[in-house]
Amino acid sequence: MRKVSLSVMIILSLAIIAAAQNNRFEGFGGFSVSSFDTGLRNSGIANSNRETALGFETSATGYFNDHLGIEGDFDGHFKRATFIFSVTPTSPAISVDASLSSFNFMGGPHYRFSSSGKVTPFLRALVGGNYSKAGNVTLTSGGTPVPAAGGSETDLAMKFGGGVDIGWTKRAAVRVSADYNPIFQKSNGELNPNFGSRRTRNDFVFSVGIVFK
Repeated sequence: MRKVSLSVMIILSLAIIAAAQNNRFEGFGGFSVSSFDTGLRNSGIANSNRETALGFETSATGYFNDHLGIEGDFDGHFKRATFIFSVTPTSPAISVDASLSSFNFMGGPHYRFSSSGKVTPFLRALVGGNYSKAGNVTLTSGGTPVPAAGGSETDLAMKFGGGVDIGWTKRAAVRVSADYNPIFQKSNGELNPNFGSRRTRNDFVFSVGIVFK
């Protein structure tokens, strides 16, 4: 992950240099929704492989010209979830309650198209890391809650997607974006439900907020 962090720092530095040289800079902040791919249904722990989490997204983009720029992006999503499963078909049900959190930190090229009226579409392809954690874990079996150890891991992650900026004022616009967010979980990851084999976590991120130009 040191190489990933260094790569993100280099990308952010390029964004700052591009903005300084060309006086073209955008900053975004807004509300975000993520669809987590837990993979727990395949392990028999949940009825669905997906959990919806709420959070935020921020980004900064420096442009080399009117269209091409370098973007640095950071988001975080949070969810309190309960999973119920049984070790065997005849054993008592076990309830697992945990606080889930996921953070993406990445950067990469950002391309905005020519405006059509007040609408400016854009595309982006970002690479970096993801830090995920399951904390405040409680196990309940037979009515007795018992604190349990959680887990966390940091993995390579990407974002592929884009959105539209809808003009609001001369210096601000409303941004709506959607991204495919693959996260490449290591075989020995503490949150990898595949127990010993690598796994791609297929998350999706949707955001809406204000971009300042």
